[in-house]
Amino acid sequence: MNKVDFAQNLLNICSHAKNVAISGHNNPDYDSICSSLAMQEILRQNGIKSDVLLEKELDEYFYDFIREFSYKTSISSIDTLICVDISEKNRLPKEVIKFTDNVPNSFVIDHHKVESKDLWAKHNQIWVGESSACEVVFRTFEPYFKLNKKLAKIFYIGIYSDTGGFIYSNTKSTTFDILSKLASFDIKADEIVRDCFEKIPQKAFEINKRAMNSVQFFDDGKIAVSILHFSDYQATGVPYSGSRYIVSYLQSVEGVKVAISVFETEPKVFRFSLRTASDGVDVSEIAAHFKGGGHVRASGLTLQGDLQKSLNAVITQTEKALGITD
Repeated sequence: MNKVDFAQNLLNICSHAKNVAISGHNNPDYDSICSSLAMQEILRQNGIKSDVLLEKELDEYFYDFIREFSYKTSISSIDTLICVDISEKNRLPKEVIKFTDNVPNSFVIDHHKVESKDLWAKHNQIWVGESSACEVVFRTFEPYFKLNKKLAKIFYIGIYSDTGGFIYSNTKSTTFDILSKLASFDIKADEIVRDCFEKIPQKAFEINKRAMNSVQFFDDGKIAVSILHFSDYQATGVPYSGSRYIVSYLQSVEGVKVAISVFETEPKVFRFSLRTASDGVDVSEIAAHFKGGGHVRASGLTLQGDLQKSLNAVITQTEKALGITD
């Protein structure tokens, strides 16, 4: 199905629906949240009411502009479900998963690699390798919405986030075409970048120090690992969202091929964030080995149980991806 047919079909079905819900993946990043909000605004412009569903309330470590939007964390009924930035059912919020098997109408809009066996929605628009879910939404629905300052800011945040500030290899000419259109509005891109990605609250600085003090290097500095324990979050009062950019610092260390940040978000529940800037390394393949996912340059996975056992397994898989053998 081409983008026009997909967009027309989605808008037609939603126009006759009673309860339309939009969701991204659990542990949402800015692209997941922004593509959801963009989709909601596009539906609104077409006279369609919808609800954005998030896993939980957004805390103070998310940009104020994003936190001001209306969203829900639970819903009683859905007859049309639109999932953005995620194809696999098991990575949706639990509140959403319970509807996936029986919802009459379902759509997926994504840019990640996915196995055909994991496709569950009735209608899929998956452009593997695009910069972001925001770009897929923009290009798919461009004939059906009027770009305004609010949408321009939403799209900019999502695209900036998933391209690592336009430096990842998924940043293409089509991405810059979109950015040129967003730039026609006074979105104050420099302020967005500072507030979303560079500003560190004083409270979060303490947990960043703890993460830096935990850093270990493996295989002659090719792999860098930081670890934050659940007790670190308890001691500082900083949630996971206040520490999620630590992995980017590790990636910038000279000689590091793969950066790994480990976050114990709940007791014995460990989220691994993987980054690479090295050609020939695909961290999404490492994540997929553990039923995680993401991009070539940035991916994540979650493991439970013993930390050292989990870390050893991820490092072993990373060494295989780097061609490191005993």
